[in-house]
Amino acid sequence: MKKTLTTIVILALTVGAIMAQPRAVGVRAGYNFEASYQHEVGLGSGMVEVDAGISPFLFSKGYYLDIDGNRIPTTYRYGRAQLVVFYDWKMSILTNLNWYVGVGAGVSWGYGVFFDSPHYNNNGSLTTYRRLGLPAGLQLGIEYELPIPLNLSLDWRPMVNVFALRQGDLVSNLLNIAVGVRYRF
Repeated sequence: MKKTLTTIVILALTVGAIMAQPRAVGVRAGYNFEASYQHEVGLGSGMVEVDAGISPFLFSKGYYLDIDGNRIPTTYRYGRAQLVVFYDWKMSILTNLNWYVGVGAGVSWGYGVFFDSPHYNNNGSLTTYRRLGLPAGLQLGIEYELPIPLNLSLDWRPMVNVFALRQGDLVSNLLNIAVGVRYRF
């Protein structure tokens, strides 16, 4: 009984401490459009950020072979849905103005027409695509907390695929710059 009561008290204190930390929910829009959730951890020096979103349709020019072996030019449309988790270290610049740097990883899932047929690039080599991607990367940003419970952010998140959507395609997006708007609670 004593162990059970001690476990319940420790669990309640832990959950209470977690829920007492500032959180924010909103959107992050740039190359991807993402729903975003931030949760401060520790003594305000770090935060966990979880983003889920989609990238717009991208286009790839190439050709496919018909039954007779003729090259028929085409444009393939494809996109990506992804879920990423980052841990960011926050540092204060001024009151309500912070900058942060972090590391993170995630999982992505490709979608589009090219999964249904072979795709040859303009050099004539067959390009095979993978639906699953495992991106990892860094994040560098600046965040301003408005007097109302809203914060604005601008960040740069270069990502590299550990397991690529397309063979040989290790770069997920090195120019992933986005603006975030989140409600703090």
